[in-house]
Amino acid sequence: MSPLETKVRALFDAYGQRADNALQNPPREDLDGIVRSFAAYFVGSSPKGVMGGANDAKFREVVPTGYARYREVGGKHMTIKGLKVTELDGLHAIADVDWDFAYTNKAGKSGHVTFTNFYFVTTADGSAKIFAYVTPDEDRAMQEHGLV
Repeated sequence: MSPLETKVRALFDAYGQRADNALQNPPREDLDGIVRSFAAYFVGSSPKGVMGGANDAKFREVVPTGYARYREVGGKHMTIKGLKVTELDGLHAIADVDWDFAYTNKAGKSGHVTFTNFYFVTTADGSAKIFAYVTPDEDRAMQEHGLV
């Protein structure tokens, strides 16, 4: 395994654990660790469109609300089930991350939503950081599973 892949895998080992911890009851949010996972500026694309933002105080405010929403709809666990790293050059990679979102919906039915996100990672400053991501239609998946 190359040094770049080692850094990317370590990033997502920690990021995945932090995501899962944030869904526990009570939540164990490591806001500093989550924020450190992202570059100073990053871009996201989903069916809702493309957005960009700075890793700033506003981002720190938004992160907990995202995890709170997952808990409110019945989220119990968020775990990484697969990770493929494609190196682009010595400093950049794409991480295909297969997530499993375990839930209990409002009707009391347990289930899983599985999806793949694509993360663009840089190690330009020496540590692996997410600078872009592409996600599927999360809202539709939640509707299909009776979560919203």
